[in-house]
Amino acid sequence: MNLDPNRKFWNPERETMSRDQLRDHQFKELQKQLKYNYENGLFYKRKYDNAGIQPGDVETWDDFYRIPTMTKDEQRAAQEESLERFNHPYGMLACAPEEKFVRISSTSGTTGQPTLYTLTKHDVNVNRQLHARKLWISGAPPGLRVLHAMALSMFTGGVPVIDAMMEYGLCVIPVGAEAGVARVLQFVDLCKPHLLACTPSFAEYIIEKCPEILGKPASELGLLAIGGGGEPGLGIKSVKNRIAKGFGVRAPGDGIGGTHNFHGYTCGVDHDKGMHLVSEDYCILELLDPVTKESMELKDGAIGEMCYTYIDWEGTPLMRYRLNDILEVTTSPCECGDPRLRFRIIGRADDMLIVKGVNVYPAAFKNSISKFAPRVSGDFRILLDAPPPSVKPPLKMQIELGKELTPDEIETLNKEIRADMHGDLRVTPAIEFVPPNTFEKSTHKGKVFIKLYEEKPADEDIAEIHPLKQK
Repeated sequence: MNLDPNRKFWNPERETMSRDQLRDHQFKELQKQLKYNYENGLFYKRKYDNAGIQPGDVETWDDFYRIPTMTKDEQRAAQEESLERFNHPYGMLACAPEEKFVRISSTSGTTGQPTLYTLTKHDVNVNRQLHARKLWISGAPPGLRVLHAMALSMFTGGVPVIDAMMEYGLCVIPVGAEAGVARVLQFVDLCKPHLLACTPSFAEYIIEKCPEILGKPASELGLLAIGGGGEPGLGIKSVKNRIAKGFGVRAPGDGIGGTHNFHGYTCGVDHDKGMHLVSEDYCILELLDPVTKESMELKDGAIGEMCYTYIDWEGTPLMRYRLNDILEVTTSPCECGDPRLRFRIIGRADDMLIVKGVNVYPAAFKNSISKFAPRVSGDFRILLDAPPPSVKPPLKMQIELGKELTPDEIETLNKEIRADMHGDLRVTPAIEFVPPNTFEKSTHKGKVFIKLYEEKPADEDIAEIHPLKQK
């Protein structure tokens, strides 16, 4: 492939299709995928039969929307059924024979049993191409060294991303977040990577600990760029700017997509509009009404629950899969010249809180709190006395200070944050400030909710009452 550095897209022919061309391509691939899933997947044959739908019945997009959506709970139930019937978890969902599997990836399993994904050689090659598209628009040419400090092992952000980086032509230093911040910094200092890939919260932790561990600020590590993902942090301007300043680099790139077909990356022009969706020729995106679950039009400014379908996929081809993420899409042209739609992840459907009739997501609180750095660290916890989404006001939260403040300074900070949240979010919380470094720093996805209604939390999860408490 021609690697002319002035070429704007990794695969211009596929990445610059008009919306009409793209929809025609998607529907042709969808009809083939429906037939493939029905003929090769026990789960899908049963699902289509129960819905009274045969692959040949899908002749329009409206026909496609009649196919019932799929949830993670359904996926896990299919895995359990597979274990009982076949003594392995792949028999119901996988559509390719076992001898064609070349990789099995997993989610982190932080909310229960991990969900597993099988990939064939074809699927891995597709995934490599999608990662290459993101790396290319990030401005990272082949030949650079990247230290990978996401979680390693079989998780979707680990080995699959490393494999794709190497195929693209980067030299990967796979330290992994689980090695800890001291080990990561040791290898940054030793191997002199050009790029660092990690979650936003881990990037902020590296900035904090670098002077203590290496005796110099993170801005002197010599990094050229930071690439993040796994959390909503880099979609928040104050967090993005703090990381850029801490490392002395341009605005960090934000991305999504590990071993699945939904891939996006920021172009650098306007992070506030989110990421460009770089994979629509392999993934059909829908937005669903969060209440009715009906498919919505992908128009500028539309907000809905994310639902996607794999096309041109062999291993575990998810069909109308609801991931619980709430997206806002932008279809207006981007200044960078990329014609593809953009999206912002504004929360998770199951993380939504309703306070006095107002719907709000943790990412919105993160955005508000981060404005007040360095007086706050940006880390916080929401304390829930009863199962969400409804919260009896006032909503309770703990916010970690970024430095020691006097009681008068804390009172002023409390008033400013409450006023900001009341003005922007129409929610006025009861805030308890906790000392710097109270919360354990995450190397993976940060914790937000403390569910007091489930059981007494561990001491390290919720700070004890102390003199910093504010009403």
